[in-house]
Amino acid sequence: MEHNSLARFQSSEEFETYWNENYREVVYEDVKEAFEDFVTSAAGHIYLSDYEEKGCISKADFKANLSQEAQFTFQDALTEVFYEKNPDLYETAFAIYEEEQMNGETGAGIARVFHETFGQLYDAFLDRLFEEKLKER
Repeated sequence: MEHNSLARFQSSEEFETYWNENYREVVYEDVKEAFEDFVTSAAGHIYLSDYEEKGCISKADFKANLSQEAQFTFQDALTEVFYEKNPDLYETAFAIYEEEQMNGETGAGIARVFHETFGQLYDAFLDRLFEEKLKER
């Protein structure tokens, strides 16, 4: 998809309108299998080693203590599903981000709603994974 995204969207409000008109919802069930398969294949060892050794895995801080491999795996799974459901939105938001970086812009950015939504989904999905698969029963 070749287009000048910054010229197309001059403000975050314009991009947000585009977002609201085109966004297809991503839900936990979309990533559940990938998340749980990784936890199973890692035999539950998805945390930083010193955190895991302490033996007290709590919901309050488990996300901050995920191993780098776990973080990348979960982010990649979410990215794949997000892209599958919203390819144009994803490509447009990524193009805007790259253009802003090239122009030296570091503020919230025009595609702020994309980054906020992705972050909220990631946090909510990790919370759900913890509740359904990780917390001691």
